[in-house]
Amino acid sequence: VSGKIRVTVTFFLFLLYTAFNASFLLKLQKWTQKRKKGKKLSRMKVLLKHLTLANLLETLIVMPLDGMWNITVQWYAGEFLCKVLSYLKLFSMYAPAFMMVVISLDRSLAITQPLAVQSNSKLEQSMISLAWILSIVFAGPQLYIFRMIYLADGSGPTVFSQCVTHCSFPQWW
Repeated sequence: VSGKIRVTVTFFLFLLYTAFNASFLLKLQKWTQKRKKGKKLSRMKVLLKHLTLANLLETLIVMPLDGMWNITVQWYAGEFLCKVLSYLKLFSMYAPAFMMVVISLDRSLAITQPLAVQSNSKLEQSMISLAWILSIVFAGPQLYIFRMIYLADGSGPTVFSQCVTHCSFPQWW
């Protein structure tokens, strides 16, 4: 029963978060279209756009993956998708966290050095790019440590398969 409740809540939140993030992106798009030609989008709106994209990515990857895994209990998608989806899952969790760091740094710099930040859009783009790159790089080990394991119950051909980190390292620690 608790598993069914968890799956139901996960998919409900998936629909809710997808709708809210997508509607906010549409709102940002409308703000972008309303601005005067030649005028740049405000720094905060650019940062919010990247944060919303990162949140939407997390919603679209993590929640359905966890929901389906809770339904099936074991992993049926094979070794390749085990590695790729584990990578994408961690990447999509790093991205919003790093975007929050970028927003915090940007706001801190805007307060402590307002003139330097206002005229330096390259700094903003560099911080955003670095956040995406760090997300890509830090999720990389997932491609190495996740693998498929198969367990037979001894009574026949039935095999339980799982995508895990078990036995990925030579030492237990």
